[in-house]
Amino acid sequence: MRQFLKNTPVKVFAVILAALLFGAVFASVSQNDTSPVTKVVSVVFTPLQKATAFVSEKLHAFGASFASANTYRAENEALRQQVAEYQAKLVDYDEIKHKITSYEEMLGVKADNRDYALAPANIIGADAADQFTSLMIDKGSNDDISVNDPVICGGYLVGIVKKVNPTYSVVLSLLNPQINVSAIESKTRETAYVTTDSEQSKNGACIMAGLERTTLIAPGGIIITSGIGGIYPKGLIIGTVTQVVESEYDLTSYAIVEPGVDLRGLEDVFVITDFRGQGIE
Repeated sequence: MRQFLKNTPVKVFAVILAALLFGAVFASVSQNDTSPVTKVVSVVFTPLQKATAFVSEKLHAFGASFASANTYRAENEALRQQVAEYQAKLVDYDEIKHKITSYEEMLGVKADNRDYALAPANIIGADAADQFTSLMIDKGSNDDISVNDPVICGGYLVGIVKKVNPTYSVVLSLLNPQINVSAIESKTRETAYVTTDSEQSKNGACIMAGLERTTLIAPGGIIITSGIGGIYPKGLIIGTVTQVVESEYDLTSYAIVEPGVDLRGLEDVFVITDFRGQGIE
């Protein structure tokens, strides 16, 4: 019997029972309507109820937060898709706008030069075999492109077709030393030829060579094609004079000419496949 009373669970049970009895006696003495057992149970279990309510509230908030996160994630994904669609439409709009501008320029050139036959072409790359600026376009013999056809952008000269394949062609730009264009200065009417060398090509410039030492050409002068030779039609703008230099080797001068278009930043051009006087020297 003594060993049984010394058992820990028994001791704990005895303490709890004593507490219940004490609560019952205290309630009777205080003459309260609430039963002693109810009061004791309330004292014992109220903290547990509060803890349960707290845990339940936190679990509910976590569930709501988890649901909200999924909702936000879905909404963000939908917004990202909308942004992607709008960006694609904006790219299409810019592309169409660029094409319209390009065709408007072509129509302007065509209106001023009704004898031109024009073929639109896109720049698809550079000729890797050429250290200078040679361009590849997406039109070839299947599109009536031929060697020595002039290439323009608006009213500006870009270069000349050098090599033709069925579906693409190689164009020598004004920055290629192989170029040699008969030219005239629009104000003084002095004639010479436009070419370039490796140094000026690196600087994105051409040279109008063969000028007299007493030339009247000055910076700001506009250089155009003269039409002599039957390769380039007359009146295409080559560029603007930036400097006139006296030669160190003879009694001539030459002008540094900046091309009228950015030859390294072109996206599309037009090839003149036919014009009045083509091939007539």
